[in-house]
Amino acid sequence: MSDIESIPDPGRTMEGLRDTGYNFETAVADLLDNSIAAEASKIDISVIRDFRGYIRLSIADDGCGMDHDGLVQAMQYGSPERPDPASLGKFGLGLKTASTAFCRRLSLLSRRSSDVCTLMATWDLDHVIEQKKWLLQMSDEPDKEGLRHLDEVAPGASGTVVLWTKVDRLTRDDYQNPTGSPARRALEKRCNELKEHIAMTYQRFLDNSDNRARNIEIKLNGQTVEPWDPFQIGLSELIAEESV
Repeated sequence: MSDIESIPDPGRTMEGLRDTGYNFETAVADLLDNSIAAEASKIDISVIRDFRGYIRLSIADDGCGMDHDGLVQAMQYGSPERPDPASLGKFGLGLKTASTAFCRRLSLLSRRSSDVCTLMATWDLDHVIEQKKWLLQMSDEPDKEGLRHLDEVAPGASGTVVLWTKVDRLTRDDYQNPTGSPARRALEKRCNELKEHIAMTYQRFLDNSDNRARNIEIKLNGQTVEPWDPFQIGLSELIAEESV
């Protein structure tokens, strides 16, 4: 018996992993988990539609950041296991599968400190399909808007930005006018649903009075996400008196 290395077709694999069952809220939550694992204290989410109607999502944090090797590992499908067993990331797929469930180009910008340049790694599904190879694109000239976002959240410090472009699955793509009111309202609705999900899912991190987790500030399109506890822990239960 002999061993034969069987490498999956990159394009078909990436396309197949786009349909692993993510919705928008859980996809973004997977990315926020990574920021929390990186010890971020500030996370800023931007979801915008530009003048051409293209959607762009950017999540910047002030976490520990990554060097070249760390960036490559983070973008690897099935990346190495994290040393901390309590880490929120488990299988090394979340960043990639959560992102490509909604976009065809995923970029990761990161820096370890202020005295090193910011690097960018990109998975472009169309490039991978065309070249028929697992080609991760690396650059020391990161996306300008992504770098600006990082500098706003982590000025002169370490941090990371997750950037979605070629977003094709977040809202309908058949609007007669992709910059018109119906398209804008559809995106606003998705953002409001995301804000509610974050408020509930990360309540213990957002609530300064909750000592179960360290405090983190999360903003969505410039607005601070306020915590919401669905169990209302700490509030007394009101019981109606029985009357005859």
